[in-house]
Amino acid sequence: MELVDGLLSSISDTLVHTGTAYFRYTIFCFLLFWAILEQRLTHFRIQPRRRTKVKVIFREIEYSFSTLVVIGTVGWILDRLVFHSRYGLFYDNAYTNISDYGWGYFVLSVFLMLVFDDTYFYWAHRFLHHPKLFHRVHKIHHYSVDPNPFTTYSFHPLEAAILFLGQMITLSIIPVHDLAVSIWALLTLLNGIVIHLGYEIYPQWFTKSWLTNWKTPCTHHNMHHEKFNGNYALIFTWWDKLMGTEIPDYKARLEAVQRRKLVSK
Repeated sequence: MELVDGLLSSISDTLVHTGTAYFRYTIFCFLLFWAILEQRLTHFRIQPRRRTKVKVIFREIEYSFSTLVVIGTVGWILDRLVFHSRYGLFYDNAYTNISDYGWGYFVLSVFLMLVFDDTYFYWAHRFLHHPKLFHRVHKIHHYSVDPNPFTTYSFHPLEAAILFLGQMITLSIIPVHDLAVSIWALLTLLNGIVIHLGYEIYPQWFTKSWLTNWKTPCTHHNMHHEKFNGNYALIFTWWDKLMGTEIPDYKARLEAVQRRKLVSK
């Protein structure tokens, strides 16, 4: 009974906390871009013609709920059977005093978590595109050829477990402060929603500057949904560049979308 209560408590906490944050931001972005300002922001659309059907959006909302349940379940299992086990597969290396490592390391730890998470995601994503896994598992996330904010957490339960496991591994690599983890979690959530927005919101100077062109703009992941193969990374562009998986016409497409935005002003 204690195990069941612990599992239900973990799922409940995930639905309340992570679920509230997820649906707060997805609903806001969906209403803003796909309803209220849809006509005024037409020039921001990556795919000029809207291709997502209402039934697909409702299906994605359903899968988003199941993903939250999976996150709560996997989190509880890892916490109960792995993090607190004697086998040491993972370890809890959180620290509570920022002064232990300093503010410089605090900021660096957030960036490193993003790097580790994106690295895991890139290779897990390519693994999920294996023909057998794609048709049985990953295809669900590709129901939206033209993604929207609710596509963010629309996963088959197995895929949700695989991806969330990567986040747990990320947390086990370096010492992390609770606040740094919260910032990292918020940044990854917001990034996931933004790159599934269906609209290009990054300005041209951002994607051309050597200081910021390593960040994936919305067009990068949108083209992955449109073409299915290539552009596998979620946060940074360097893995696709390094492994030769960047879609060939990605830069031309990005520039075309951004020119359309500039002309409309």
